[in-house]
Amino acid sequence: MSRPPSPTPRRNPLKRVRPSYLILFLLVPVVVYFFATTASYQRALKFLVPGLYVTVVATVLAYLAACVLGMILAALASLNIGERTVLRFAIAGAVLLAAAVGLYTRPKVEYVLVGHTGGKVAIIEGTPSGPADTVKNGHFPGGEGTMPVRAAIDPPAAVKLLQDGTVQAAFIPVADAPAGANVLWTAHFLAPKLMQPATLLLVFGVAIWLLTFGAAQSGRHPLNIFAELYIDALRGIPMLVVILYVGFPLQGAIRDATGGIINMSRMTRGVVGIALGYAAYLAEIFRAGIEAIPHGQTEAARSLGLNGWQTARYVVLPQALRIVVPPLGNEFIAMLKDTSLLSVLSVRDITQRAREFQAATFQVFPPYNTVAMLYISLTLAASSFVKWLERRTSWTR
Repeated sequence: MSRPPSPTPRRNPLKRVRPSYLILFLLVPVVVYFFATTASYQRALKFLVPGLYVTVVATVLAYLAACVLGMILAALASLNIGERTVLRFAIAGAVLLAAAVGLYTRPKVEYVLVGHTGGKVAIIEGTPSGPADTVKNGHFPGGEGTMPVRAAIDPPAAVKLLQDGTVQAAFIPVADAPAGANVLWTAHFLAPKLMQPATLLLVFGVAIWLLTFGAAQSGRHPLNIFAELYIDALRGIPMLVVILYVGFPLQGAIRDATGGIINMSRMTRGVVGIALGYAAYLAEIFRAGIEAIPHGQTEAARSLGLNGWQTARYVVLPQALRIVVPPLGNEFIAMLKDTSLLSVLSVRDITQRAREFQAATFQVFPPYNTVAMLYISLTLAASSFVKWLERRTSWTR
């Protein structure tokens, strides 16, 4: 007589939950009750909730951009040098340098400083920093020390400020100077509309020649060297510095170089800064995942008639993506927290809104305790999604 089948032991669903998560879940009712009964925390939560959309959107956009740039850097890092690579890059650098020299040798414009010293000076927007610094620091002949600067949109606006008495001097083209004006100093320099592209061509030309020199000495592809330099440099700069650099000096340079056509918003600057910084880390993750695939599989795919793109698409990338899912998820969570740095650009995420609430109400704990709870909720949700995605893409599923 056969024994009856033993009853299947009941599974405890709580055992699948991490202990740290279980403790946090048990604290949820306490937190909800606290927020439901405290007026100051309710006001803080109501004020901060709109910033969640900004935080999530900034994280997703920056992550997608960083992934694309990281994959490009990883692809550049795997390039092999060809027989004529060094020659082609040397020619490209020479062409850029020749174009820069051609612009630098164009006829220069003449500017004059008219008026009197000892007061404010009007300087037109876009005036090169060299002569502008000479004027405002009073380093021209007859200068009497630092002169406060008043920005003017164009020469007529500077002349109007001078005639109204708002400023005592103006630095303008000689053709726009009022008749009979007292000339304090005359300067000759390349026109701003030519200076910016000339400088840009010079920088790119020198950079290409430096990469070409490195390639000739090491036997590596110039773009391979560029990718390595980018990764090493960006990983050595704090994320806050990257965001500030993109948000202020780089944004201003791009706006001036394009004549105001490209004028990034504060949100865009923050997203670009985070993407540029994290792309260096993601590039190393992608490179490690690609190098983890045995080279024999690539050779087998090529022997079957697959070209380079087909080999990457059907053989290398599907296996590499499974390997890099956990570290990519960790970088997403880290990026989610680093969006709080966008508050230095006055992007109204939950951190910036917490600062605004604190400044308006002089209450410290309600806004910052609330923002901490919101970040914990976001990171726990992201961590749970990464764990689910990791199980779905695991080799042993």
